[in-house]
Amino acid sequence: RFFCVGFPISALTGSARLGPCDGTIAQKWTFHGSALISDDRCFVLNDDTGELELGECDPSSDLEFNEETGRIVQRNSEMCLDCSDYARFRAWNVEVRKCSESDSQKWVYDEETKTLACEGSGHRKMCLDVAATPTCADSPYSGFPYCNVTLDLMTRTKDLISRMTVSNKISQLGNGAPGVTSDNVSFADYQWWSEGLHGVAGSPGVHFGGKLPYATSYPQVTTLGATFNKSLWLEMGNYIGIEARAFANQGQAGLTYFAPNINIYRDPRWGRGQETPGEDPYLSANYAEAFVRGMQTGDDPGHFKVITTCKHYDAYDLENWNGTDRHHFDAKVADIDFIETYLPAFESCVRNSHTGSIMCSYNAVNGVPSCANDFLQNEIVRNQWGFEGYIVSDCGAISDIMNNHKYTSTVEDTVAAGLKGGCDLDCGGFYSKNTQAALDKKTIAEDDLDLAMWRLFSHRIRLGEFDPVEDQPYRQITPDVVCSQPHLDLALSAAREGVVLLKNENGALPLTTKMKVALIGPNANATTTMQGNYKGTAPFLVSPLMGIQKLGVDVSYAQGCDIPCSSTSGFEAAVDLAKSSDVSILVMGLDTGQAGEGHDRSVLTFPGQQEALIQQVKNASKGHVIMVLMTGQPLDISWEKENLDGILWVGYPGQSGGQAIAEVLFGQYNPGGRLPYTMYPADYVNQISFFEMSMRASPGRTYKFYTGKPVYLFGDGLSYTTFEYQWMSSNYSRESFLATKSVTSGDMPSFRVKVQNTGHMAGDTVVLAYVNSTTPGAPLKELIGFDRINLEPGKSQEVFFGFPPQIFSTVTETGCRVIHSGKYWVTVGDLHHVVHLHGEPVVLKRNPFKQGARSE
Repeated sequence: RFFCVGFPISALTGSARLGPCDGTIAQKWTFHGSALISDDRCFVLNDDTGELELGECDPSSDLEFNEETGRIVQRNSEMCLDCSDYARFRAWNVEVRKCSESDSQKWVYDEETKTLACEGSGHRKMCLDVAATPTCADSPYSGFPYCNVTLDLMTRTKDLISRMTVSNKISQLGNGAPGVTSDNVSFADYQWWSEGLHGVAGSPGVHFGGKLPYATSYPQVTTLGATFNKSLWLEMGNYIGIEARAFANQGQAGLTYFAPNINIYRDPRWGRGQETPGEDPYLSANYAEAFVRGMQTGDDPGHFKVITTCKHYDAYDLENWNGTDRHHFDAKVADIDFIETYLPAFESCVRNSHTGSIMCSYNAVNGVPSCANDFLQNEIVRNQWGFEGYIVSDCGAISDIMNNHKYTSTVEDTVAAGLKGGCDLDCGGFYSKNTQAALDKKTIAEDDLDLAMWRLFSHRIRLGEFDPVEDQPYRQITPDVVCSQPHLDLALSAAREGVVLLKNENGALPLTTKMKVALIGPNANATTTMQGNYKGTAPFLVSPLMGIQKLGVDVSYAQGCDIPCSSTSGFEAAVDLAKSSDVSILVMGLDTGQAGEGHDRSVLTFPGQQEALIQQVKNASKGHVIMVLMTGQPLDISWEKENLDGILWVGYPGQSGGQAIAEVLFGQYNPGGRLPYTMYPADYVNQISFFEMSMRASPGRTYKFYTGKPVYLFGDGLSYTTFEYQWMSSNYSRESFLATKSVTSGDMPSFRVKVQNTGHMAGDTVVLAYVNSTTPGAPLKELIGFDRINLEPGKSQEVFFGFPPQIFSTVTETGCRVIHSGKYWVTVGDLHHVVHLHGEPVVLKRNPFKQGARSE
């Protein structure tokens, strides 16, 4: 028999979700042979929103329960009600998905309680629930202090927490937090896990469909880093935050986003380096500040637009190498490397942009799992930096404390290590399952719970959850802003600005549209590859082939091989095409199958036979050969650098990547990006262990410490035009002699440089400022400032750099930041300014890892 699933209209008005089986009216289901009788309504799929809601029974769209299979099936379709997101992510949503044999689509009806429980919900029995949670607009809650917007945040949060039972509090410690409704308090269930690394993305908290089937898909973060454009990062963060609010206002997303990823791209093998701005701490710190400000702030100073989560804290940059994965890795980090490399971006997130959240990482640091690291989380982040937000674990990292790092041996001690170590929210179910046992064994007290509740619910209040909708500008954001023209235009601008011209032999580029073009390579017609990982559903994806075709170019395409390139069967067609064309464009590189979350690379060479394809095309071509390198990871392109006529690096350029690539190739846009990481020779992986966290260990890491000969260096990038630099003014003479103490006495160094476009084409240039010195142990050079400007031919612009005294300091082996006597060079373009410092060393900042550390 098939039955229509219905329930009393008078009691319920909410959408469907899971809830702990409690037998309340919201979980009572009755079956009827007819579609609609008396006061009952059916459980239907709303085509506009994609939500499962109460509605009139419609023979074409309502859901039926099949007693034999246990499935709840959408009538006249092959779609079934599915609860798999709870087992995987502790997400409380249910969705209609393609029918399968999975337990997550098997429901058990209890005749006595009239509940439908999902077999696939894991250790906790979860039932289908459609209760509408009362809000602060409803009586009696509207009269409670936590609903009173005239009271201060502390008073409101304390009142809300005081109304929660211990069991209520424990239930809120996981990312999929259930709603609570009692006589004293009411709030809805909440999913803390939404993704928005470079656009609203698929995740437990985000649902694409209905009025919001798409979100703007900006370039992957490593391509954004290559733009060196702070205003672009700020604007993009703002647009992503606006789209996130639109999704939330439709009930299709949460408001807490696990982005940005600001770990340092320490080693070229790292699979997730594509998610970061690059290898430089100063660049990453600036990206973090701009992105977080854009995402979190806007027209309503009283509320967050959304909350960002700066991740992964800290020293996280290994997935799985030589038998050790991120869940077991213990990063051995010296104080000098922490202070100089691994902490600055996170400090910027907290001090400069006031992120609402930080994510602790899977790995341990110096023997202590990150999510149980009291010193890193409580002393450094909270006490020294003044962080007032909440800390969430990476998903499953609390379990790792005991099960993989073996730091604790009981669940009770593990809960205590996490909570007392500063981690307030478990992305997972370990806290929810084991916190009561920890209370019983007294490894924690209720005060520990209250502290976590304070941090979590003060931020839910600041998101506006308990305030009148009509008084919140962000709650008025509508679906039409998503993928609106300004957002699409910015995605294209970001893709254009992220293109890096690495080689242009004898003016091979730009090409003319009159040429007959051979377009070859595994990424020549790439679409989703251009998004990288942590992507959403884009409104469109313009491949390189589509972009070139759009310009009206006579172009023919041959793939040659796929990304793994294990077969050469397509080489002949590619070579024949190259022979008959005026120019050959090779679009080569990687995709997330080669390097991504959970898997690193072991080599820096092209996959499979890709390089053989490049060489055969080069040998067969009658005209220039240009390579477009689409990759999130550094590759050894030594042969290509030596033998090809032109090279473009594009990273993963997002939804409009193909258009941007075509415009650069054919001279409609002048490239101005700079490489965000160093490209090493292939033998680099044999010279240093991936496990080595020291930046100075031979042969050194990143442009700051690498002593070998790079293939290309961080900051490299050419243009179709030429630029000339000229010193305009400085508060120091061209060669200055100063006492070390004078640098800290308010005599701040500043420099003004005139940049002129001396070529014949308008374009951007990224003005980079570096410092290097004779101080023993100092970096080979260090980025201290940057700006991106656009100039018409013959035009000029002055760029001002105001620097803190820190630019003349070096972190010593003892972890102190000290200004030493010696010779310092400030370099902007091809200009060098020399500063001679003399006198006794001046300590700017003592080691933050030592007791009593403070700024001098």
